This record gives sequence, C-alpha cells and structure tokens, in this order.
Amino acid sequence: MVRISVFLSLAATLVAPLSAQRGTLDPAFEGIPFDQWFSEQDQAHFRWTVKVPHAELSFHQRLASSIDIKLDGQDLESRRSHGKLGLLIQIKDVEGTRYQEHGSIELSKLDPDVKAANIDYSQRAFFVPGDYQLAVAIVDPATGEHSASQLQFKVPAPAHGWLTDAWRDLPAVEYIGNDVSPESWYLPNIRGRLPWAAAVHSPARLNVILNVAPSRRGSSDLGALLPSLKVISHSGSSAVSEHVALLDISRRRSVFDQDEVHELDWPRLKASLGEANTASIDLHSLADRHEDAQFFVSQVRRLLRASADKPCVLVVLTKPVSFDSGEDREPISLEALPPCHVFYLRYHAPQVRSFGPQMGGMGRRSRMGGGPGGGPMMSNQTQQENFDQLESTLKPLSPKVIDVETPQQVTKALTEIEKSLEVTAEGPPDRDTSRR
Repeated sequence: MVRISVFLSLAATLVAPLSAQRGTLDPAFEGIPFDQWFSEQDQAHFRWTVKVPHAELSFHQRLASSIDIKLDGQDLESRRSHGKLGLLIQIKDVEGTRYQEHGSIELSKLDPDVKAANIDYSQRAFFVPGDYQLAVAIVDPATGEHSASQLQFKVPAPAHGWLTDAWRDLPAVEYIGNDVSPESWYLPNIRGRLPWAAAVHSPARLNVILNVAPSRRGSSDLGALLPSLKVISHSGSSAVSEHVALLDISRRRSVFDQDEVHELDWPRLKASLGEANTASIDLHSLADRHEDAQFFVSQVRRLLRASADKPCVLVVLTKPVSFDSGEDREPISLEALPPCHVFYLRYHAPQVRSFGPQMGGMGRRSRMGGGPGGGPMMSNQTQQENFDQLESTLKPLSPKVIDVETPQQVTKALTEIEKSLEVTAEGPPDRDTSRR
C-alpha cells in the first residue's frame, strides 16, 4: 500500500502545562467520556494500529520517542466531507499522572487515492525512564463515532547513570510540537531543563562559542549543535556564570552575545541565526577572506580576558572548518590571558556514502562503512569538509578536543566539562599536559 504521512495539527485549544507532578491536561478532553470509551463494545469500525518505538537519546540529552498511529485510508474515504478526524492521546506514568495531547487530520486534504493508502500520524515526545500506559482515541466530530485503543510500554534507563541523575526533576513526558527549523532544532516550547552541573558549588566562568557559519554542503549541523548549546547553557549551578557567543566565522561577525545566561534569549538568538544563514558574503568579507581564523582568535581572546576574575572554562561548538589557501592561521597568543580549561567539541554529521561503480549502483547510498575493496566510498568533497584547521589556532591553550557524532558522545563531553568546572577552583590548568 501507499504510505502517506500526516503530522501534528493542533486546534485552537491549548494544552495546559502544569507542574511535573501533575502532568499536562489538555482542555480538548473536557466534556469527552474518554475513559469510558475504552470499556465500550460497539466502537466505530476503524482499521488502525498504534505503537511506541524504542526511545533514543537526542542531542537535547533527552530520551525521545513517538506515538505512531497508522490508519487504513479506505476507512477515511467516505468521511472526506466531515472536516477533521480528531485524535486524543493520553499517557499515564506509574503514579497515574496524566499527560494529554490532541491533534487532527484534515480529511479534505487527503490524497485522492487515499483508499489505497495508509495514513501515518506521529506525535513525538520526550520521556524519562519508566513504565507507561498509552491511551489513544480517534473521533469523527461530525458523527460522534469513535474508536479507542491502549497499550503498555516501557522506556528503559540508559547505560549512562549520569543522565538518570540529571533527569531527576524533569516531567515524565513532554510532547514535542511539529515545528520547522530552527524551532525544530532548539524546541523553544520544551521547558524541561537538564541541571547537568548542579553539583558545582565553586565560582566559575563558563564561556560557550557556537560557530554558526553556513556549511558548504548545506547540511543541518545546527540540528545537533543548537540543542547541545541549549543544554550546555543551562548548567543548573548558581555558582557558574555563563556567557554565550554565536560567531559567523566565514563573515567575521559576532551575531549573538548574551552574558550571565540563565535562559537563552531565543527570539534574539533565532534572529541571529537567520542573519547568519541568509546573508550573502559582501565585498568587504571577500576582500578580507584570509582573516577568518584571526577573527576567531580575537573573539576567543576577548572572552578569556573578560573571564580573569573567575576560574574559567571555554567550550567551542563547531563543525570542521577549513580555510582557503593563504589564510593567516597563526595560533592564539597567551599574552595577558588568564588560565582557562578549553574544550573543543567538533561535530561530524553522519556521512552518506555512495557506492562505487564496482558495486553496480552509482546512485545508491548507504551509511555503512567501506573502502577500496568495492564498498561505499567517501567522496573527496566529503573528506575535505571533514578536514579541520580551526582547532590548530587554539593549540597554545592545550584544548581538550572531542569529536562528536552522536548524542551519547555529547553526554560524555558534558561529564568531562562538569568535572573541569568542579576543579577549576583548585588551580590553573597545566597547558602543557591538559590536552589528551
């Protein structure tokens, strides 16, 4: 059968978020005998299934899964004139706390051949580990017909116990809206925060630099880097003062600065992302294109010199950066700089590798490994994009370089940054040995 995907479409009614202990109650459920429907025998005939895939760690450092509903299009063909098909979703945790959400499918906008298709509806959510009960109801508001189903599912705890501790005060369930980028990367409506450095009680300064220069290959590096920035910028420690800077290195611009960060200024940050990703490179930038590296160095020096009053940690979030021939890549000078622990998190987007001609599939693609023996080959362009020359400009600071491709690797980096914040008050870093 043909598969048609339908994503979340919220009605005007808003979900009412309550405390983590009380869950989230959706006013769309008011006046509906939702619980009663599950004991009825004469439900409307809808052929549909519901499942919850295995939860996976996201770059938000939260376990994410989805409620996936599949409907037989043949059952919807006769309902085209009914307007919308409503969906009510309720999840209960082990304490019986309810987390509700609703959505709808626009029946008039379905494909003409819907009767020969499956309709897929997906509602994403963040979870903490635990046992849950899912209850889903489909309702045709025009006729009052409805069908309900429920199931039990479990979200296992991750292998990394550090995350479980950090999730202690988060709500058990948070529904994720169907936003487009950059909201879909940052998720501004998700209010749960990870106090990943709450155990740090000694005063420290945490500087975070995010390189937002557009990627040459047009990949969504920010889909990983922006959530990581959101997590890092909320340490959960009152002893840690944080500064966040977004740099467009290719245009030599500081597009966003926020000091004493308690909550990132998302409207202003979003505007800066638009400026970085849509602005064309002007003639002045082209004329000075060999100064990109020194612009980055100057911004690092600016932040470190402003951190002289407290023990310092600097985190750089970036994709690999290569420069044009003739670039001035002189490393940073330590003159007049305070000691600072530096972490250089270099994100590599998962590579899509194409099969060579000996595999008989020039147009096919795979994420499997391979090499000269006839397996998938990495293009010269991809190899060049993974070549990083930015790191060397920080060599005198002896940065801890961490290559990340997965959320789990970001988790490991966070644990190391937390340890560094805990020991900054004990003395300055040894710049000759701190790089590992």
